[in-house]
Amino acid sequence: MSTTAIKFATQNTAETRYVQNRQTQSFRQFYSHFLLNQRISDLKDGPTFTPSFFRVPERNMENVIATSMVIFDVDQKPADDLVSLEELEDALIDLNWEHCIYTSYSNTVECPRFRIVLPLDRPAHPEEFLAISAAALEQLDDFLDGRLLKVIDGCWRETARCYYTFTTHPERKAGAISFYNPGKPLDTLELKLAQSSYGLDAEYTKTNKPRTPGTAVGAAGRSFELNRVLGGMFGSANEDQIVQKILEVDQEKNPGSEYFRDQSYARHKPRPGESPNAAALRACRSWVKSHLNWLRRKAKGIDTTIVNRQAQSKAPMPTHEALIKLKDFKPGKTKSGGETALAEFEIVSGEHAGRHVWHRFYSEGTPPTAIKISSEMLEKLKTAANLPTSSFDDVLKAKDVIIHARIKLKTGTGGFPDQNEIGTFFTQPLS
Repeated sequence: MSTTAIKFATQNTAETRYVQNRQTQSFRQFYSHFLLNQRISDLKDGPTFTPSFFRVPERNMENVIATSMVIFDVDQKPADDLVSLEELEDALIDLNWEHCIYTSYSNTVECPRFRIVLPLDRPAHPEEFLAISAAALEQLDDFLDGRLLKVIDGCWRETARCYYTFTTHPERKAGAISFYNPGKPLDTLELKLAQSSYGLDAEYTKTNKPRTPGTAVGAAGRSFELNRVLGGMFGSANEDQIVQKILEVDQEKNPGSEYFRDQSYARHKPRPGESPNAAALRACRSWVKSHLNWLRRKAKGIDTTIVNRQAQSKAPMPTHEALIKLKDFKPGKTKSGGETALAEFEIVSGEHAGRHVWHRFYSEGTPPTAIKISSEMLEKLKTAANLPTSSFDDVLKAKDVIIHARIKLKTGTGGFPDQNEIGTFFTQPLS
């Protein structure tokens, strides 16, 4: 963690240009005093801060002495190629940059809007600030396939811009968050020597072309789909299993253009004496570890209190995690004669306790994809319930065994209503 003093300025309100120069002993202290605590307000008002300090107490660029922090304001719209707060934090941790992130007043669950605040190891003078901040943006955006530049407000180039502290509308508290992560402050000299002009002449900060659902991000941005696969395996597979699966999906989805073999990313390039295969495996392991660490830090434990009661509702449940137990498992045949089985589970924790959810498994004589998915689910159920095998014959031995699962909401199609099913069985201990 940096102990570099942070010099900045504050205002009681954005409606005045009067500023007061301030200083904290460290960036962590700055965060704790000004950005940690949430302020709830019906109006976009209240105190602001500026990452610069001034020679006279009037906030304008001519009066700036130097700037202590680089701030990127993610102000995206629903039609943009959305950059998630999780992706940004993951990239910043990979870079080992000290930082804080907090949601802005206009943040919503559907369209996250937030600010990234990065301390410098020394204040940057006005004539060098743009090159330094551009180099920082370029390095960060390399992790995001060039998407960040398209969704940030151009105010990152303005040294005298003021920003509201962590303020939230009372109706938008869901999803509001502020957090700090340690690391190294931005190396001012190193960034200056990069002589970057990344984004300095960008005339707009938004993209009007939404991504087609289910496609990868950008020309080289295959990591989006891979991240979805990893998220689905979190808690139900170990790190080695996830690495193997991610490499398989990368090869299947991006043949000839695999993400982890793309050497336009410096971290994917083979090191001296390292083969391309070994480099791809190393890059994938690093990527998986970073994403898993983020998920572990942010994962919220579920209420493990066992609740025995009648169901309180029949409406479709939102996707959530819960403790469940197997009530019945009925093998049968498909119309084409293939082997199938319908498993019935009861939820025994949380607000949906008492509800029942069903999941269908497939075996011999059914489509290969269905068999593959079912085999993976049965293997997870075997591990979670400590079964001797993952065969249909042994599943009933899991009856009334309490296990941790994700209950998934499946959107109805073709006139059929929404319904719930088991998304995965967790095989790792509850956090």
